[in-house]
Parts: sequence; C-alpha cells; structure tokens
Amino acid sequence: MRSNSTTSVQTTCDHDYCTAYAITVGISDTREERDAKHRRALAEDGWTDVEGRDYCPDHPTA
Repeated sequence: MRSNSTTSVQTTCDHDYCTAYAITVGISDTREERDAKHRRALAEDGWTDVEGRDYCPDHPTA
C-alpha cells in the first residue's frame, strides 16, 4: 500500500502479515518528483509492483 503526504511517500508490503515498509522524504521536491524518486528507490531495493500492490524483496511474486 502506498500513501502520500505533503513531504513523504510510504510504501508498505501488501503480503499478508508482513510489516516491511519504505519511506522517501523530500521537502523541496514536488509530489511528482517524490513519487518518481520513491518508485526508483523501491525498484533498486528489489520491491515489486503487481497490479497496484507492492511487495518487499522478502515476498517476490514471480
């Protein structure tokens, strides 16, 4: 699940009972810049996005 605030983006793993999460903060970034930076960081760290659901590297879907 992904949530946005005025300065941060948080993604929580959508696998049942997993508590892994990732946060990106950018005070001077626009929302679009922060979202793009967050998506790049997640991909680099091994997170996957399957049909709008996010999974941490410990729960690959493939």
